[in-house]
Amino acid sequence: MTILDDPSRLRAADPSGMLETVLAFSSQLSQAWTQAAAQPIRRPAQPLAHVVAIGMGGSAIAADLAGAYLAPELRVPLITVRDARIPAYVGPGSVVIATSYSGETEETLAAAGAALAAGAHVVAVTSGGRLADLVSGTVLRVPGGLQPRAALAYLLGPTLAVFAQWGLAASCAADVDEAGAVLAALAAEADPAIPAARNPAKRLAEALGGTIPAVYAGGATLAPVARRWKTQFNENSKTLATWDVFPELTHNEVVGWGASPDLARRVAAVILLAGDEVARALRRIRVARAGGLEDTVAGVHEVSGRGAGRLARMLSLVLLGDLTSVYLACLRGIDPTPVAAIDRIKQGMRAAP
Repeated sequence: MTILDDPSRLRAADPSGMLETVLAFSSQLSQAWTQAAAQPIRRPAQPLAHVVAIGMGGSAIAADLAGAYLAPELRVPLITVRDARIPAYVGPGSVVIATSYSGETEETLAAAGAALAAGAHVVAVTSGGRLADLVSGTVLRVPGGLQPRAALAYLLGPTLAVFAQWGLAASCAADVDEAGAVLAALAAEADPAIPAARNPAKRLAEALGGTIPAVYAGGATLAPVARRWKTQFNENSKTLATWDVFPELTHNEVVGWGASPDLARRVAAVILLAGDEVARALRRIRVARAGGLEDTVAGVHEVSGRGAGRLARMLSLVLLGDLTSVYLACLRGIDPTPVAAIDRIKQGMRAAP
């Protein structure tokens, strides 16, 4: 029996309950959306030129996902800034969405302060902390007590609500409802009680054991999803990982597949597909697979999003990646929750003059 089918060994490997938290993604999203959609969000006084989302790590990915989901209809430019500095063009015509789950992220606090000083309309998405005090005017509060990466649904719901309430995109309500149903069904399939033979997340985790995952998005819409997979492998599985995007990677990364065989065989590729790729894009992926990838790396695994809508397809892939990363941690006998390396850096920065 695999460790993943042994309840006692799973509990021992995951004492903080990360798996349980990840399996609640659907209910978290529904709760976050319902609460944020019912809260009036103060509009900017100035005509809106663009939206700048600021955040780091698990807090920043919510804006990336929202931007990719809304891209076909978003009526203003949206960029994500992962830095303490903001672009020079941020000013009275800017909306800045500052996301920090803890409310204590050093870079986000600095960037939000600079945005306020520049006259931007700043919205905070946070569980509290100094960010809530700094912004004060428009704060979308979310439940606390989680690791930031495990609070993605709570951060995504309010972010979508901003765009929907201000008419910057069509209402997201129907898509959120569909995504919730799709996520609940996937969570049931990947529940720890389901044996590995019938559990998509357990199977993929076992296939990736002992490798460095290279996660490839089938197109730009899934770029933030691939990034999420990579960072979840880093933080939950405590392993190196990489990510890239078709078709861009066929203009550079494919050459790297010519690395020495002993190096390349340490890598396993995971290709993420939304399910709505055009024929030409799929052909490029197939040509790349057959033209070098399959003969180079330890394995190639394709996974497709579920559902009819773009949000459901994106978030079903997010959930599968989250679950796979936790199961991979358990396979390695590693607690997925602690992030000691990040904590050491934070402590070192606090001690610095």
